[in-house]
Amino acid sequence: MHINNVSQKTSLSMPIMWGIFSFIYTVTLLLAYFINTSETTSVESFCNWIKDAFNTILLSSPDGSWMAWFLFIILPLVVYLGFILSVILRQKAIKEFNSQLNLKSIDFLQGRINFNFNRPQYNFVCGYGDVNSLELTVVTDIMSSKYGYTTVLKEIVLNFTVLNNKTFSLSNTSSFPMQTIYKIVDYTRGVKNFTYNFKGRGNTNDIKEKIDNYLSKGFKQILSKESENKLKYLSIAFFIIGIISLFTVKDLIESAYKHNAFIICLPFFVLIIASFIIDIWLIADKLRERKYRGY
Repeated sequence: MHINNVSQKTSLSMPIMWGIFSFIYTVTLLLAYFINTSETTSVESFCNWIKDAFNTILLSSPDGSWMAWFLFIILPLVVYLGFILSVILRQKAIKEFNSQLNLKSIDFLQGRINFNFNRPQYNFVCGYGDVNSLELTVVTDIMSSKYGYTTVLKEIVLNFTVLNNKTFSLSNTSSFPMQTIYKIVDYTRGVKNFTYNFKGRGNTNDIKEKIDNYLSKGFKQILSKESENKLKYLSIAFFIIGIISLFTVKDLIESAYKHNAFIICLPFFVLIIASFIIDIWLIADKLRERKYRGY
């Protein structure tokens, strides 16, 4: 398993995000141009279309000026400058990273670990038994949404102490952090002293339970006990609300069935179907847990 030393500053996540915003804005403008004009396609005609649209909005009404400024001045400046600045800042961070002796990446292999530096002459290989200690730090944060607050894994930090008590640190912003943690645990079972801790604002109970389960049983837990209980209650609530809804619209269902329009009543069955799906998921998780019990 190859893990790059990627911090928040050197990660591609910000340039990619701004690049997506830039792409969406550009495609939206092009679609608006092709839909609203039949002129010959060219850069000059496209620029003239934007100019005409700006003047139309600006002159049509007193309230139109802010829309023109937002659509054709402020929004493109934010989107395109954001993309350019994110690329520049990342390149600057990479340059600073390469100016010092830093661990560039590590390779977890069968029986050995490759430590790769940004200066290749310092690369070395050691066995898992030669690692005196390995500390895994999981960095979490809290993300808010319309559904409430949820914990997200932002970064994984590995602190190695190898022969002669040399210490090396590596951070990684993985796209699938939980799977990366499972693989790290798999490869480092031969390390003498493996520990893990948490840093950040997130609620780590679920994550800790999953790591402990995998350390002790080798079981990749999908649902924590807390999540499992929440889904049980959600399944019960969906089923009860669905049954009550069906009895409430009983006459409508009978009428729709007689007129071969049963699809009209499908939304009333959604809650019951969702309840069964949740139950199947819970049963599958329990079967997997029983399989690995006593690992």
